[in-house]
Formats: sequence, C-alpha cells, structure tokens
Amino acid sequence: MYNLYPFYCPFTNCMRISNNIAIDSQQINSTEKYIKKDLKIPVLKGMKNKNIENQINNSIKSDIMEFKQQMEESANEYGMQAEKVGKKFIPFIISTNYSITYNKNNIASITIFYYEFINGKHSYIKTSYNFNLNSGKSLSLKDLFKQGVSYKQIINKEIKKYLIQNKELYIPGTVTNFKGISDDQPFYLDNENIVIYLGFNEIAPNISEIPIIKIPFSTLKNYIKPIFLN
Repeated sequence: MYNLYPFYCPFTNCMRISNNIAIDSQQINSTEKYIKKDLKIPVLKGMKNKNIENQINNSIKSDIMEFKQQMEESANEYGMQAEKVGKKFIPFIISTNYSITYNKNNIASITIFYYEFINGKHSYIKTSYNFNLNSGKSLSLKDLFKQGVSYKQIINKEIKKYLIQNKELYIPGTVTNFKGISDDQPFYLDNENIVIYLGFNEIAPNISEIPIIKIPFSTLKNYIKPIFLN
C-alpha cells in the first residue's frame, strides 16, 4: 500500500512533538550489487498505550518493508538477466523519507515519500497516514467532519473552485475531467488545512508533480469537528 512539509524530521535522531510523544528514525542503508537502499522509517515512542504504539509503528514499517522487498526482488531479477546477455545494468536506487505534518489533538498525520531510480528514470510516490493516537484507528476524511455532513460534496466543490482559480496550471477541460474524490481519498492534515493529493494523471496528463489542494479548516468551519478550529 505504498501507492513534506513543516515539522520535517528524517535527519534528527529523536525530537519531542506536541502530542507528548517522540519520533525516532530507524534507518536501513546498504549498497549491494543490484540495488542501493536508503530507507528512513518513522518510529513513534512514548505513548501510554504500548499496544497502540506498536500497532501504528508496525503499520507504517510493514508498508516500507514491502516496498523494500519488492524492489530487491525486481533489482535482482533484472540485474541477473542483464548479466546473462552481457548488457550493462544500472543498479536500482530506492529511498524513503517522512514528515510529520500535524501533531495535536491526539491526532498525527505522517507523509512518506517513496523514491525510485530504475533504468535511468526517477519516480516517486507519496502516501499518508492519519492516526487517532487514543485508539490507533486510521482516520478517513469522513472522520474529520460532523455526523451527517456531505463531506465529499463539500470537498469536491472546494477542489473545483481551486482548479478554476488556477486554470493556467492545467489543460483545458481539467475541471470537467475531475470526477470527484474517492471514499478512500488520500489526504493528510497540516496545522491549518486538510490537504488533498491526487494521482499524477487524475486531473491532468503528464504533469510533473503530484497535484496538492489545501482546503483551510476555516473554510470548513460549519462542517468539520470543532477540535480542528482550536
């Protein structure tokens, strides 16, 4: 399920954050024949409920380790095939980095970038985790809103408004092509916004960056739960 912003901490050993927990980095660095790895894995520490702490940490780590295993298998396969036919093989390079973008009200938002350099081409994928630290539950967009609110309709309206206001960034027809967010729409929180991110080709073809739309909590004040307006 591996598909940056303020409070960026992959290069620190351990820092205190506002939910009165700490975050540490577990690192996996190695250079092998067919692949070079530089993986940073966030590890939450200091939570009162160690079962929830382990649950959150294992959820994130398992996704990163799955990415690692898949890339190792692919690199070994392509590297050995290249050797057999006498073809030059450029070793894969993979890395992960993370950022804590929201950290209060017993909620933590963590984004992770997965980077790949394969066959001379660079690519990256972003994923996000939004956890209720009291329960360990992974939050959906629906969980941010008051009960009964048509949250998808509200967010779709805000995204279309953004696309119209920034139409110079996209090809003609982008607003029409946008079909609305999904039930499991990727997002994360920062201190002032719900941040929606879309796929590379979801609203416009051949764009170089992941489209990101920030929707201020203040814009949603009649619909979202009060904790986000403190």
